[in-house]
Amino acid sequence: MTLTRAFNNLSRMPRLMALATTLSVAVLAAGPVAHAALINYGDFAVPSAGITFQQVTESSGTDPVPLYGPPSPFAVGLDFNPTSFVSSANGGAADITDGQLNFGVNGQGPGGYVAINSLTVGEAGDFTLLGVGTPATSVFAGAIIRVTVTQVNGLPVVPFNLTPSNASVGFNLVANPGIVQPWSLSTSIDIASQMPLGQVATRVAVSVDNSLVSTSQPGTIAFIAKKDFTITLIPGPHTNLPEPGTFALMAIGGMIAAIRRQSRS
Repeated sequence: MTLTRAFNNLSRMPRLMALATTLSVAVLAAGPVAHAALINYGDFAVPSAGITFQQVTESSGTDPVPLYGPPSPFAVGLDFNPTSFVSSANGGAADITDGQLNFGVNGQGPGGYVAINSLTVGEAGDFTLLGVGTPATSVFAGAIIRVTVTQVNGLPVVPFNLTPSNASVGFNLVANPGIVQPWSLSTSIDIASQMPLGQVATRVAVSVDNSLVSTSQPGTIAFIAKKDFTITLIPGPHTNLPEPGTFALMAIGGMIAAIRRQSRS
């Protein structure tokens, strides 16, 4: 049975709304899915923050890419301006659009490293709900961030996962009827608070899953679009690593100091 027929055969409209909610949660909770195609936008340096976004890649298990489109770096992150990340349903149908971003964040540079303290995803767009129906005609947007730490204090470590973070918003025809109404959401991972005492993350791998869900009834229209998407980082202070020659000078200096202490005694 197709998803559309399944929705049409539900006799109770509250069950339809519950199923839509379940679908949106399931898409977010399922984690990375098999993707038919992907786009790799490459690396993006953010010198002002001392970090580099590496191998920024988008993919989708439901729709052709691009959904997000190419990013533009700004002072502490990346800005996307999606033009085709939408979900639309009418006449009793339902639709799910799922997109995923994968990238690395590198705080390691020549002579030092920058702590990666937190990461925030923010997004916004608009939705339309029209017709005569019940709250079962609805739209949802959701996002979940997963972070894997691969480097600590400038040194590689066995990768370990942090607790994911997620957020969602939903609207229905009865409470929120109208055309081109705004929506937004954001969710953050506090990386620093999940690190062992005295340790900082200096390189991480990030996966962001986004889903838009629309459900309708006969005689109704549900539409939702993502039009702005940002990834923002809060970096820590830059920590300098001594050059090899500096280590040698420090060792010589320590030896001289020890000799002087012995001669004085």
